[in-house]
Amino acid sequence: MPATTEPLRLPPWQLWLLCFVALSPSLGTALAAVGRLALYVLALGVMLAAARRARAYGPAWRAHTSLTYVLVGVCAFLALSTAWSSVDGPSALWAWSRHARILAIPLLYYLVRDAGQGRTLLHVFILTQVFVGLSSWLLVAGIHPPWISAVDPDTTFASYGSYLEETIAQATTAGLLWFERDRIFGPRGRLLAIALALSTAVLALFFLRGRSGHVVLLAISALVAMQALPPGRRWLALLLPFVAAALLWFGAPNFRDRVNQVVQESSVYRQQGNVNSSSGERLLYWQTSLQAIAERPLLGYGAGSWNHEFRRIVGSTTVQTSMDVDNPHQLYLLWTVEGGLVGLACLLAALAWPLRQARHLASADAWALRTMVCALAVSGLFNSMIYGIGMGDFFCVGLGILLSLVPHDTGPSPDTHRPL
Repeated sequence: MPATTEPLRLPPWQLWLLCFVALSPSLGTALAAVGRLALYVLALGVMLAAARRARAYGPAWRAHTSLTYVLVGVCAFLALSTAWSSVDGPSALWAWSRHARILAIPLLYYLVRDAGQGRTLLHVFILTQVFVGLSSWLLVAGIHPPWISAVDPDTTFASYGSYLEETIAQATTAGLLWFERDRIFGPRGRLLAIALALSTAVLALFFLRGRSGHVVLLAISALVAMQALPPGRRWLALLLPFVAAALLWFGAPNFRDRVNQVVQESSVYRQQGNVNSSSGERLLYWQTSLQAIAERPLLGYGAGSWNHEFRRIVGSTTVQTSMDVDNPHQLYLLWTVEGGLVGLACLLAALAWPLRQARHLASADAWALRTMVCALAVSGLFNSMIYGIGMGDFFCVGLGILLSLVPHDTGPSPDTHRPL
């Protein structure tokens, strides 16, 4: 199809529907599910219309063709793994559909026909999280707004999701606000964007209790330093998270208490096998996953098999724990148990390839994309991101929107050093 052909334009109602998709992951799991369904239905309709009218694709779709192949290939392998899954066919297909949430990424940059539409969606995506953060600040101040839907919000300060999910989302939003500070509110709104980025970081670090989000925020701080440094000295930014963690250890009692809690819970598990704690449960899931991987390292046990293998291995021990969990709270172990080393390679490709595509974006957008990938990769060390509804949709929708910001000139953009 020639690139010069006029692309199929989205009517206003479809752009409004995409705006709904952009805001849906931030406002609870039910809305996230509805938003994902709307995205699938809209994408199918637009694809059929494009095939009939022989219209060209947008610049983002052309620029990210290789990424599309990677993500479709990853989903194809996971679908193939249902053939050797240790669970029944419907359960394996259901698990595959949760992994296949990553298809929302190419669907979004397929639907967005120019960078202007992508910019609109990015504004909606970020400002919805700003609204969530401001709602949490009201909870911190002792005010309970009527639109809050989270469980126990007056204690956790989470507005719509769990405190774990909201801490990760707010930490990621702080990075997006920082890197998009010259665009999110226009040139005159730069100081407002910086103020919101800092307040969001403070909320995530000192009031929301999700420890995974705290690690994400420290990792994003390294990206912030990396952008500010000249290219030849960016390796120094890798030291920043450790310096920041040391300062927080001595200057923030809440941070120190949470770190001590992890150390104590891990020590109790190692010495006594006690799993009656968040860290103890995770360590049990991780240890069991490693045992399953050792048994079948190459292709794994197939999609949806993690809980089956967890029950089998734990059932032969005296450990007393809940058997209802469907993932090991670790993204890399989940994919390796179900897909083996091939599945792990697929996951790493799905995470790394968007970083390669950042060369097609303007500098600020490229750093925002790196922020999303960094947050997903780091939070995946402690949670099964992508697999879970809500946060999985948050990352897939965010990545798809950022990748849609390719200008009509789809050549690589130089990464220039820009001071604060």
